[in-house]
Amino acid sequence: MKKLITLLLLLNAVISFAQTTYYTTDGKNRMTEAEIKDKLSEMESKMEKAFGKKMYASLTIHETETKSDSVIAKVSFNINDKQQDKSINYGPLSEYKNREFPQFNLNTLADEKFNSEKLRLIGKPTMINFWFTGCLPCIDEMPVLNNIREKYKDDFNFIAITFEQKEEVEKFLEKYSFEFEQLINAKDFIDQLGLEKYPMNLFLDENGILRYVKGGIPYESIKGGELEMGEGNEIIEIIEKLKLP
Repeated sequence: MKKLITLLLLLNAVISFAQTTYYTTDGKNRMTEAEIKDKLSEMESKMEKAFGKKMYASLTIHETETKSDSVIAKVSFNINDKQQDKSINYGPLSEYKNREFPQFNLNTLADEKFNSEKLRLIGKPTMINFWFTGCLPCIDEMPVLNNIREKYKDDFNFIAITFEQKEEVEKFLEKYSFEFEQLINAKDFIDQLGLEKYPMNLFLDENGILRYVKGGIPYESIKGGELEMGEGNEIIEIIEKLKLP
């Protein structure tokens, strides 16, 4: 009888702590794994008819939120004419989300060391921009980033990290203005993070926890079909959420 009671208690514990994973594209809708698979198949069928050739749909998980009875994964769908290694992939730095961001100790343009522990001591949230001098979208978004920094410099730390050397960055800054704290020669740290896409913008809270990962500021279509850099509204929204009262 005691064994039966123990087994029932264990079964109840497993059921109580079982978590179902749901997928969402906008934070509001919910899809099960079966519905996601159906959605991928539906996308492939539609795209094959539209393009007249075999197409492959995949899913990227950008971040997850764990609740008492479920895991909510925020996702986006991708379509490609080449088969992907996996139908479900994880977005950049997703393994670091909602965790303490890895510590770093990097060079500044003044040949000094900047240790990330300094950010914790300052006690303000931080925006980190990853860039390099040959990245055109990186260059295009710099004026917008400078404006955001000017507005929120009392509330946030603003840091830019590149794998390039001092001479390359200094030469670049003779032509372009980029008002973030510049940290250079960071190839090993960037490789550690597995970062491959630029620009990339990260947002840490005042305790050094990585809360948001965003790519570059999106371009917006203007009259005549031309594209221009957006105003960085998504970044401003994140900063407003994270800045201290």
